[in-house]
Parts: sequence; structure tokens; C-alpha cells
Amino acid sequence: MKKFKQFIQGTILSQEEWEEEVFGPELIETLKQVDGRWALVSKKTGRPLRYYKGEGKPSDEWVADQEKQIQYFKNMG
Repeated sequence: MKKFKQFIQGTILSQEEWEEEVFGPELIETLKQVDGRWALVSKKTGRPLRYYKGEGKPSDEWVADQEKQIQYFKNMG
């Protein structure tokens, strides 16, 4: 979270611009609240792909790890 605070100071970015800066332009999913729970949602279809089971907002590391797993299974074969 410290990196985010340092990154965002003095900059005004949308969530999509911030995600691209942190995770790179290949990020396909976006983090949103669905039915009161955080989920990675496909930008293409709008479907929730993975729900966060912890308390509060998920960490950047969790989002990056889930994105990596989702992309792996999408491109398996």
C-alpha cells in the first residue's frame, strides 16, 4: 500500500490508468465490488471471474496473482 500512496501523490489518475501503471497494459480484469464483495471482473464480458474471500479491499499482490492465474488458464490450450 505504501507504493500506491507514493505513486498517487501529486497525480490524478482514473482506476484504469492506475491499474495499467501498476500491472501493465495487459491487465484484462478490473477490481470491483459485486454484491458487497470484491471481485475481479472481466472488462470484456462484465462477469465476475474471481471473488476475494478476505476482509476489506484486496491487496495489489492478490490482484496481480489472480490476474496471472486467470490469464494462465485462459491461454492453456
